[in-house]
Amino acid sequence: MKHMTHYICTGGCGGSTDVPGVCQAETCPKHGAPLTACDCTDGEHFGLQDLHKTEKDKEEENNK
Repeated sequence: MKHMTHYICTGGCGGSTDVPGVCQAETCPKHGAPLTACDCTDGEHFGLQDLHKTEKDKEEENNK
């Protein structure tokens, strides 16, 4: 798989883009905050987008 740096939001909205910038999601707690550079190749973003989630959130997601 081709390696490509991309930029993600860690505020819970799941935002991801190929260009640096700030979170554009108005309902995200990190709206307007700089995106985090990520160089993962599996789309999991090293778990960085899951940092905001509580154990309850993760459990509910797994039960879907």
